[in-house]
Amino acid sequence: MIRALSKHDSDYIYIYSMYESKNFSENRVETYYLSSCSNHQGLIVYKESEVYNIEILTDNYVELTDVDFSAGLNSKMHPVLYAFLKEDWEVYEGIVEGQLEPWLEFQRNLGHRP
Repeated sequence: MIRALSKHDSDYIYIYSMYESKNFSENRVETYYLSSCSNHQGLIVYKESEVYNIEILTDNYVELTDVDFSAGLNSKMHPVLYAFLKEDWEVYEGIVEGQLEPWLEFQRNLGHRP
């Protein structure tokens, strides 16, 4: 598990996916974090400039470069979220969007409520 603090409210966020993408307005590659936070159901994207104090509590993440050659060098995903991505796109999409049933299924599979 990877967690960090949000610069918006100094609350913990739990990071389930990290990926790199080109920020065309600033002409640079930026890291984004698909995360959960205490005041939002579903996953929300944070830019690298919006988080601090990143802690790797458990490093069991899937390296996306191992399964997708187009992924950025530092792209990785939590294995539970990755399983949904590979096995059921609609449930994965529901998790990200915060739909109740997929979100609860995701939390059950995680084994805890971040």
